[in-house]
Amino acid sequence: MKDNAKTIEERAGEAPSQPVGMEVLPHVGIVAVVGRTNAGKSTLVNLIVGEKISIVSPVVQTTRNVIRGVLTDERGQLVLVDTPGLHKSQSALSTVMNKRARAAAEGVDITLLVVDGAKEPQMEDDGWMRRLVKSETPVIIFLNKSDEGSNLAKFRELWESIKTEKCAEGCPEPVWMIGSAKTGEGVEALVEELFQELPRGSMLFDEDTLSDYPKKLAVADVIREKFFLSLRDELPHSIGVKVDDIFDAPDGSVVVNATVYVQRYNHKGIILGPKGRSLRAVKRAASKGLEEFLGSNVTIDLWIKVEKDWDQNFFLLRQMGYM
Repeated sequence: MKDNAKTIEERAGEAPSQPVGMEVLPHVGIVAVVGRTNAGKSTLVNLIVGEKISIVSPVVQTTRNVIRGVLTDERGQLVLVDTPGLHKSQSALSTVMNKRARAAAEGVDITLLVVDGAKEPQMEDDGWMRRLVKSETPVIIFLNKSDEGSNLAKFRELWESIKTEKCAEGCPEPVWMIGSAKTGEGVEALVEELFQELPRGSMLFDEDTLSDYPKKLAVADVIREKFFLSLRDELPHSIGVKVDDIFDAPDGSVVVNATVYVQRYNHKGIILGPKGRSLRAVKRAASKGLEEFLGSNVTIDLWIKVEKDWDQNFFLLRQMGYM
């Protein structure tokens, strides 16, 4: 479902005709996927790209880096920039994540604001709308989780109130769309709209590229995700994973050495679990999850280190790729 002044067909009819004999360039561009934490941005990006490139878990604030996913087909090339969700800043890490999310929305071709449509607008939704209401680039607002309910009227009312406050004259209107990244409803219509809004140009990546995210950071994300999924509420959110080395073993398998940072000694006990069972379960799950990505059997060695306030340590944050 969408609500915009002109349909895709009407806009296509207004496009300038291509001179005879000249190659028709594909629709190519960069889309910033923004929104508050746990709105479903990573699930949506993974579904559009067709491969898992971003962490997806029930724990909020799991995406910490800006990750680019690439969809290439006969229509052109979408470069989707998955960003950390905005949230209240409580540490240097949180501050970096918020800055990265805001910066990712600059200099792009389209901004895709993903909101949790099953809930009423939150403070962070208000904040993003205030940033985007005067945007010079197209804005699409996707109400995700439509399978759980829809608050379209309330989100539109919020946008209109911000527009009245911020714009002396009319602001550009966003395209409103509704769907669910979980069920896939409305996602293909969203992709079509994104392609139609993009300018024409040369491809930015090779056709077989799905992401340009560095290997060490991607591996660290998978390990961190398995901790979240395995331990859920037992695990404190403030856990960091730094991949120290990735190398090929003589038998052809891949060995990953990584350090897991926690802030307290009792956190170390949670990660280990009784007789180390929790840690072994996470290593098995992460190894399996990385086999397809790395193209081989994977062995993971994890060293747990207690580092008080590691998320305030700019040196460690830089090593983890957050800065």
